[in-house]
Formats: sequence, C-alpha cells, structure tokens
Amino acid sequence: MDERTLSVVNDLVGRVDEELTRDTDDQTANARELFELLSLDGGSVEPFESVEYLKTPTAELGTWEDDPWGDPTYGVDASTTRPMEYDNGLIVDVAHAKLGVNGASADRSVERRGTVVTGLYSGSRNLTVPSTETNDTDIIGEVIQVPDSRVQRNVTSTLTSAVQRRAEARHAKRCLDAVDGPLFLDGSVYPLGLLPRIPDSDGDGSLDPEWELPTEVVRTYVDIVDDCFERDVPVYGVVKTSEIDTLIEALRRKIERNEVRTDDGRRRRVPYRTDAQFIASVLRNDSLEHLAYTTWFVETTPNYPSDRSERLDPLAAHLDHGTPADYRRAFCHIRLPETGNVFRIETPLLFLERGAGPEALRLKALREIARRCDVPGAVARADRIARISPKNRNHIRNRLEKAEPSYDYNDGRWGYLHNRKEGE
Repeated sequence: MDERTLSVVNDLVGRVDEELTRDTDDQTANARELFELLSLDGGSVEPFESVEYLKTPTAELGTWEDDPWGDPTYGVDASTTRPMEYDNGLIVDVAHAKLGVNGASADRSVERRGTVVTGLYSGSRNLTVPSTETNDTDIIGEVIQVPDSRVQRNVTSTLTSAVQRRAEARHAKRCLDAVDGPLFLDGSVYPLGLLPRIPDSDGDGSLDPEWELPTEVVRTYVDIVDDCFERDVPVYGVVKTSEIDTLIEALRRKIERNEVRTDDGRRRRVPYRTDAQFIASVLRNDSLEHLAYTTWFVETTPNYPSDRSERLDPLAAHLDHGTPADYRRAFCHIRLPETGNVFRIETPLLFLERGAGPEALRLKALREIARRCDVPGAVARADRIARISPKNRNHIRNRLEKAEPSYDYNDGRWGYLHNRKEGE
C-alpha cells in the first residue's frame, strides 16, 4: 500500500476501534457470565465437575510435587509434505511420524524409530501399489490410497488426514513398548477427519462405506488408549489451533432452552465464532506469571453430521474398557500468559472416571505446559525430529519421473513460508 491508501485504512480501522471501545469495555466480564451459563441444562456439553475458570502461578505448576507420573513424558507428531499435485491428476502426500521423549535422564533411543506413510489419490485410475515395508528395522513405510468417491468433497484434506493419522497411530502403537509415562498426541486424541467415514455394521452412515482404512486407523487409536489405560498411563490430545465451536453451540442451546435474557428482555447473545475466541476472553488476565485454565467438559451428544463427531459406536465391540460413551473426549482449555493462545486439552473420559482423577489429569497437562509456557516438551521434540523440510519436500515432489508436478504459485511466491507444517 502507498501512504495515501494506508492513511484511509487507518482512518476506517480507527472508527471501528472507537465503536469497539464503547461496546466491549466489559468483554471479559460478559464472557465469564456466559461461561457460567454452561452449567444450565440442555445443549450437548456438560461440565464433568463444577464450571470454573482458574489460574495458578506457572512456577508452582512446573514444580508440582504430587505428580503421580513424573518423568519422562512422551509425545507423538506426524509431519506431512502437504498434498503435491501432478498434471496427470495424481495427488501425493507423505507423512513422517516420530516419538519425542522428554525428561532429564530419559532414554531417548526410541526416538531413532520412524514411521513413513505415502498416500496417493489417483482419481479414476486403478493403480496397484504394493504396501511394502522397508528393510530398515527402525524406519518402516507403507503406501495407502484414497478411493475415488462420488461424495469426495475435499480430497486433499482427506488425503492429508489419512496419511498423517495413519502414520501417527502406527508409530504410537509400535513404540508403546518403550512408553512408561503420559503420552501426548499433537492434535485431537482421535482422528476427527476420519471418524465420519467409519461405516455402521450394516455399512450405512459413512461417507465411504467400502473404504476400510478409516476404521483401521481409529481402531489403532482405541488400542493405544486401552493399552495405556491398563498401565495407568494417560493419553492426551493437545489441540493448538482449532475451529471447534462445541461450547459455543451448547451455550446457545442452553440459553434458548432456559430463556436466558438481558435486562431489556432480549435473548442473551453469544458473540463468538469459536470456542478458542470465547475461552480466550474468559481466561484473560494481566499476569504473565500465571496459567489460566478451565475445568473439564464432556460432549454428551456428539453431532454426527459434523466432521468432529465421535463416531465410536460402530467400534463398540472393539472397546475393552467400556462403552463408546466411556471413550468420549473430555476436554479443558489452557491459556498461555504471554501470547494469549488457547490450547484445548483432550483425554478419553474413562481416564477421568476410573484413572487418577480429573484434578491429577489436568495438573499433569498444566505442569508440562508450564515448564515451557508452550506445548509439552515431548510434543515439541517430536515435532522437531519429524519435520519435513522444504528441501525434502521438493526432493520428494520431483521423485516421480513419470508425472510432471503441477506448478504451485504459492510455492514459487512464498517458498519455505508456504511449506510449513499445517496444523489441525
């Protein structure tokens, strides 16, 4: 922009800012009043405990002495190349999964292991690609395919979800022999993008009833949960960026059902688009020395048409420690003091009900986050050693000699900035 244009923009934004100043003086107070309404009946979310927002000194959390697990902790991350498109219609994505180990005296030999999944979408072509394992005992690899489907609305996101979650699940399961502490997954505790694709026993209710991979992947996650539960080792999902509006939608339903109105008789409005926006306002505080967080919530009635639905009923016979309701994700939120970023921390409900209990589960997650004021150290290590560099991506992209890569304008314009790993 030139100076004249920037001046006009500054003027326009300034007018908006003046209006917002009058409208949002009590933004945090308003958000906290709305937050307390989550204790009302109705909606699809219920508090596991009382509805509270809390803050604790970071130093106190980082040195929590009653930690029943201690060190080390473990984190799994799967980085992808992003979908690479070719002029013949082929789309390829590659995921690389690693386990990170965090602890002063931890044995990190398991970090040498890796799992690679190459996924492809070939459209109407019928390619026969063998799923071959490598000869390397530490690094294993396979090829998977996303089927051509009439209901395939966004094949690139499905491909990325499939390779990333397949790699993460396979790697976590094959490393469980070395895991003797809390396991943190980078992202949701279940593969939300694949759950809607699991068919019921009669084959109905799924976007791709004949595609077996989503069911295999979700069953692997369930196996991980069952194995860790039997050893009293909690499993967490750490969602760093999220468009989820679970609390927002539940809050609107609770307000409607209970006829909650303002002093002038109008129905109480919820002005937020996502849970992260809402919780950021609820947990806002001026201290840089505290972590602010909520108590646990549980989605009691998952929204099955939604991409975030917990479609676990078709796997009921495969669950070793209860019904699908016991495996639902419980979640709380934590706000980082310096950046204001909000993490959604998930764990299967059975860990709260029959494990170490809700407070210990929450404090363990808080402790690991407090140590770095960021994602748990094990997740950060896994992310670093799993990352696929732009140079690696370009090498992989050009590895197919019988297919010409489609020109990616953003690759040429933004380079490495556009090649960064995409979050969930």
